[in-house]
Amino acid sequence: MNMLHKKLLFLMLGAALLTGCDGNTPLMDEVQNGDIDKARALITDVGDINERNNYGWTVLMHAARLGNVELIALLVDNGADVNAQDQDNWSALMRASLKGHTEAVRYLLSKGAEVNFKDNTNTTALHWAALRGHKDVVLLLLDAGADFTIVNDRRWTPMKAAATEGENDIILLLKRYGAKE
Repeated sequence: MNMLHKKLLFLMLGAALLTGCDGNTPLMDEVQNGDIDKARALITDVGDINERNNYGWTVLMHAARLGNVELIALLVDNGADVNAQDQDNWSALMRASLKGHTEAVRYLLSKGAEVNFKDNTNTTALHWAALRGHKDVVLLLLDAGADFTIVNDRRWTPMKAAATEGENDIILLLKRYGAKE
């Protein structure tokens, strides 16, 4: 076997080993692909809609990270737990907030998503949205009762997170809700 064939074989073996290393279910894969029709077809065969991959993610967390409200609604309508948390205590609401998916955040909140969950660093959805400058998401979270006084492990409130990134609009918004510097 020549060197080129050895390299090609090595790459193919590496790709095979990486396939499925996260433990995603077929439904998770289709949700990540954004294929609502395939997800709808698979959902009837799912034993547990809240099954987790190797990182504790549920299929709803994948949909929330992508901000796909149609998929999120399909999953919630079929029993997905809006308040499930992964091994790092992240929720679907945190994932949607981090990415600035306003409509996904709105939907999850309407379905009872806990607004003040803390991840394993005591960071909330409000911290993540403030840090990333997602003003509309910050407003939704505040209107839903997000606690702007929570201090994470970095000793940051959501206002400090916003200030760190120079997010002046978010700072002003938080001040309107009573946050102090």
